[in-house]
Amino acid sequence: MTTLTALRSSIAHGESETLEFKRSTAELQRAGRTLCGFLNGDGGQVLLGVGPKGQLVGQQVADITLGDIAATLSRFEPAARIGMEHIDIGDGRAVIVLDAPASRQFGPYVFEGRPYKRVGPTTTSMAQEEYARLLLDRNHSRH
Repeated sequence: MTTLTALRSSIAHGESETLEFKRSTAELQRAGRTLCGFLNGDGGQVLLGVGPKGQLVGQQVADITLGDIAATLSRFEPAARIGMEHIDIGDGRAVIVLDAPASRQFGPYVFEGRPYKRVGPTTTSMAQEEYARLLLDRNHSRH
C-alpha cells in the first residue's frame, strides 16, 4: 500500500517513462493509452488526481468512478492486470493509482484496438511494423 508520503515523493520526481499524471477520471481514455504503453514497456503508474505540474488535486471516489475505471481497463487486449489503489489526501478526496506491471512477455498489448508505447514522458502510437514484429516474437516464444 502506497502512503501519502511515498506518493508525494513520486510526484516530486515528475512525469517520466514510468509515471504519468492525470487530473481526474475525465482523462481515462488518455490514461488507458498510457497504461498500454507501460504494459508494452517497463511498466509504470498513472496517478489520477494529480495536475500536470504535480499538484495534488484528488477526486471523489464513488461507485460510478470505479465503474468507469473498470470499463476502461476492460478495453485492453490481451486482458491486462492493472493494480488499483486510492490514497486519501483529505477533504473526501483521493488520488487513484493505476499500476501497470512490465508485461512484455504477454504482449504486445492494444488499447481500444491500437498499440501504444512509452517514449520518455510521452505516450505514442506504436508503428505497425514494430507491433507486427512483437506479435511474431510472442508467437515464436510460445512454440
